[in-house]
Amino acid sequence: MILALVGLLLQQAIAVPDTVSAFDSPATQALVERTIREGAELPGGLQDYRAEARTRLYMSFKADSGVVGEIPVTVDEFAGEVRWERSGRMRHWLHGHRLRLAAPAPYTVGTAVEDSWVIPHLYGSTIDVLRTSLGAVSTRDRRAQAIHPFSERGLLHYRYTAGDTIRIRTGTGTVTLVPITVEPRRPTEDARTLLVAGSFGIDIDRAAVARARFGFVEPRRGLRLVETGTFFELENALVRNRFWLPYRQRRELQGASLLAGGGAVARFVTTFSNFELNTGWTAPDEARTALVRAITPGDSAFRGWNASIGSGAAEYDVSDFADLRRAIAEGTLSDGPPVHVVMRPERADHLFRYNRVEGPFVGLAAVVEPRLPAERWWSLYATGGWAFAEATPRGEVLARFRPGDDRVGISAGLYRRLRDTQVFRPSIEADIMYSLAAAIGGTDLRDFYAVQGAELQGTYRQGALSLRGGGRWEQQDSVQRNTTRHLFGEAADFPLVAPAVPGRHAALEGEVRYGRGGGALGITNSWVSSFRGEVGVGDFRFSRAIGVVSARRTLGPLAVGARVDAGHIWGSAPSQYIFRFGGSEGLRGYDPNAFGGSSAVLGRGRAVAFLPFGNEPAARFGPLMIPPIRPALVVSGDLGWTATSDATRDELFRLGTRTTDGVRPVVGLGLSFFEDAFTAEWVRPLRPLDGQDRGWRFRFGLSGWY
Repeated sequence: MILALVGLLLQQAIAVPDTVSAFDSPATQALVERTIREGAELPGGLQDYRAEARTRLYMSFKADSGVVGEIPVTVDEFAGEVRWERSGRMRHWLHGHRLRLAAPAPYTVGTAVEDSWVIPHLYGSTIDVLRTSLGAVSTRDRRAQAIHPFSERGLLHYRYTAGDTIRIRTGTGTVTLVPITVEPRRPTEDARTLLVAGSFGIDIDRAAVARARFGFVEPRRGLRLVETGTFFELENALVRNRFWLPYRQRRELQGASLLAGGGAVARFVTTFSNFELNTGWTAPDEARTALVRAITPGDSAFRGWNASIGSGAAEYDVSDFADLRRAIAEGTLSDGPPVHVVMRPERADHLFRYNRVEGPFVGLAAVVEPRLPAERWWSLYATGGWAFAEATPRGEVLARFRPGDDRVGISAGLYRRLRDTQVFRPSIEADIMYSLAAAIGGTDLRDFYAVQGAELQGTYRQGALSLRGGGRWEQQDSVQRNTTRHLFGEAADFPLVAPAVPGRHAALEGEVRYGRGGGALGITNSWVSSFRGEVGVGDFRFSRAIGVVSARRTLGPLAVGARVDAGHIWGSAPSQYIFRFGGSEGLRGYDPNAFGGSSAVLGRGRAVAFLPFGNEPAARFGPLMIPPIRPALVVSGDLGWTATSDATRDELFRLGTRTTDGVRPVVGLGLSFFEDAFTAEWVRPLRPLDGQDRGWRFRFGLSGWY
């Protein structure tokens, strides 16, 4: 009897959670516990439903530097339907499929995925999700369960903080929601059972979850060359003024790799419409959930879907989940000191780079920050390494602050860097690719100069708009070529480094940027614009303004992309600030950096007229396919102009370059294939340099988007 009583007491002690520290207030505790009692179970009267489902699936790449945002690489669009019944079984049929690819890959995420990406509702004790983890190797491993914060088990593992109430209008009235921020506070014993961090909108009248925005928490340790995260944004609609059912779902698998010089994202955006409830449908018994590909050839499944393929890609960006990425970072579920150190380099070139000035550069990097994500209003980033050919150390220390608002950031730091002189930046700059071209291919055409100093910057971001302002003080100096060899022998393209003017540079600078997407680069509609300026008040007393506009637009079978860069210098600027361009990154057919000046305009445009071929794969073989050929006629053109003032004429002469002496046009004609991924094109400068007309040049390969 005594043993039985002790056993009962122990059982109750284990089963009843300590809820005192789990809530920010008694009111939050009351709302959460009421939601668990009333909303954790499926509401009575809901036996099954059918809904039309439309999914846009994007695979995008974002480089660690450059002037544009995400670059969509593949776009899948699916039209279909979802059926769910109360036992938990679900079928997701795909009736129509169309796609676009920036490169002719044999598969996309949409052709390779084998399980449904739909979350049928947010009732219950678990969130049953498709686990798109890089470690998933079988169908059994691809699905996982996360403990629902608004379940009895959730009280054991989460802490809850309430926000200000919000009111939304529905077709039948007004609904009051209370956002509850959820953070893990105790780990699970089963590694396959996940926890989440994020925010849940609670309908206080119905005690049900109406919205959810969260990410998986998966503790990690040590140096990470690949960083992943899985995030969700779920919006429900109030159906029949009683049931919260899916309206729009966005899920993302993000992966950032220093070895690739950037990151990739697989993004599913699904919208639901035309709900039918309690139809009497019963799912087959063989599987709980299933994705059924019943593709009908042609576009009949897309009737009423009037937007062009991929037209909404620029609405999204990996930075939309920056706050959740911090919430699921290291330390979330670990015990230890209030501050920890993580080996987390921010760029590939902080670990390794190769160029003709430094030779091989090898470094380390680490972040010092509070252990708990909720307290990470500051961080300290430090990196340092050694340039072997130059026999010089380089690195930086940056302190960053977020004063109570994720949209606002402040940073201050000390640094010793090697900086390149290119002003009109390429759309994508994966620094590791420059290093590989130099280390393996023996090509390094950029010019550099050395800087060491201090900087103070402030940033603000609101949607597609971002602002940056601050100042810096630094000592600048010229550098020289210290090696003529790459890793496997003598380098073919390691020219001498253009001279820079030594001096102390103190400057105020700022930038305004608007836009998302890849601009002219990519396969979807997008717009990117930026204006930045600086004023020198030290040894170099000059002002400089630089602007860029890059855009792409699809008009039926015609796609047009254009980019315009422009800049002007007032005063006497040193040679390292002169505008220069030529070659593949501006005015094809001329030599690299053939032209320069204190004023410059560089315009590039490309029109692609697609021939009447479809957007469906040419053939399918299970998850593999032959992508749409998409042949097209291409007309392209470049226009470049530079001029120089008397104050910068001598600097232009020191660089060994010249002005364009008027406008320099270049035209191109040809054919392209696979969504303009490959091109067969003839290119010709219409004003040959020094009277040397080289005629039309034939080029076949990757298209020269910019």
